[in-house]
Amino acid sequence: MRRSRSWPLLAVVALFTVTSCSDGAQPRAERPDDYACAVSAGSPEAKLLSQVMRTDSFTTRNGYRSSRFVEKMQDRLREYGKEGRTLAVRQCFFFPDGRSDDGQTTVEYGWAPLSDAQKGTDAAGTRRYSLNWATGRSGDVTTDLYVRCELPGELKEPSKKVLLHADVSFTTNLGTVKDHGTQDQQMSFVYLMTRRATELLGCENKPLEKDPVVKPLNGSTSW
Repeated sequence: MRRSRSWPLLAVVALFTVTSCSDGAQPRAERPDDYACAVSAGSPEAKLLSQVMRTDSFTTRNGYRSSRFVEKMQDRLREYGKEGRTLAVRQCFFFPDGRSDDGQTTVEYGWAPLSDAQKGTDAAGTRRYSLNWATGRSGDVTTDLYVRCELPGELKEPSKKVLLHADVSFTTNLGTVKDHGTQDQQMSFVYLMTRRATELLGCENKPLEKDPVVKPLNGSTSW
């Protein structure tokens, strides 16, 4: 399920490592380097991703080691406080094995204004969700999740003024998703992956501690 793959030259240099299996919760300081992206065979994340990408196996690559991911997200939050905006941290990349197309699933995180969870005009077919402490929306290719994440220490107050934003693209599904079941699967996968990010970041309010119960909000757009 884990096979090496050549990586194209990127404008921003990051460290990529092929993931290994993760065996569950550990104290934050002991999380393995690949914890943010490691999807073990048979896990709920692996099952959902296989269904969404329509593949039996896939290759996973990390953007940053766990400690570096945390550092970058903390730095992004400090930048947000100064500039009112933040660049995303591209963290996880999943490639379906045995496929000739270039589709993939990409997971990135950033910080967004509190208002971002509700504003904007949805494209046709987009579904909106409310999940525990989070809100989300899922289309045919992109799924977003917005969650309150209260950080400890000096970033506690700044973190209360923003939302942790997970932005996941499923380019393997470009032009193919025409059922809400797939959107629900995408949303569940994003929730579970974002829970890993909240654990690494040490969100004191533990926003995604409960398992996802994916229910679209009334009035979600239909095709």
